[in-house]
Amino acid sequence: MEQFNTADKIAAYLGGGLVVFGVVVIGLLEMLFGSGHPVDGEGQIVHEALVPLEVRSYIILLGLIVWGVYAVYRVVATTPEPVPAEP
Repeated sequence: MEQFNTADKIAAYLGGGLVVFGVVVIGLLEMLFGSGHPVDGEGQIVHEALVPLEVRSYIILLGLIVWGVYAVYRVVATTPEPVPAEP
């Protein structure tokens, strides 16, 4: 594969972008602007996320699904290169 075609670009940029956004960007936002982790009266950590954990999980999962669909596409849509015949 010498160059990216349209499907390659969509999978790389969309799937990779969603995973990086969900892991790195939201993680940095949580570290910089998120609340501390206070302990309540029973000793349990109270975690109030800046971005809800479900939303963050779904963003990362969507990126992984894009990569999975792309992998299935590559397996189904491409044909293997023929093996050269022995002289």
